[in-house]
Amino acid sequence: MNIPQEFDKIIRNLPLNERIQKLEEIFKTSDDESKRWDAVWIAGEIPVEVNLKGPLFEKMVDLFAWVLKNDPNDVVRHEVCYQIAARNMRRIIPNLAHAANYDVSSLVRHEATECLMIIRATDQMDAIKKSLHDKNESVRNTARLVLKRMERYRSNFDAKSEWVSI
Repeated sequence: MNIPQEFDKIIRNLPLNERIQKLEEIFKTSDDESKRWDAVWIAGEIPVEVNLKGPLFEKMVDLFAWVLKNDPNDVVRHEVCYQIAARNMRRIIPNLAHAANYDVSSLVRHEATECLMIIRATDQMDAIKKSLHDKNESVRNTARLVLKRMERYRSNFDAKSEWVSI
């Protein structure tokens, strides 16, 4: 991801704990959605750096859950859905399912539904079925596609052995 140089210089060069603190500060205090969007992508690198496990991974899981629930910008919430799935953050699958059905933005509902497929959350098929009745056609179409794909591979999937990469 091509992030402006100021983010590279300021954030990526910080020690990991300081980087996480800076990203959290941006998410929770910045009025600039473009900075928060960049922060989502930089934050998405951290789980890979820590091998998708441990306390820093869990900190990123919690931070992404916070962004999904609280960020005022639907594009930022859309991007965090993708990062949650791409980093196999299974603990917050219920947060994705909630966003798929109840987020005010059809863009986020679509992406959260699609990300339930990416993360292969077959235990959320009932939640996805609710999206078949969404007022937005794209969300309904996404739900149909997701359910078809999940039915196809549901019996062959082991979440613990799978890592979804971007």
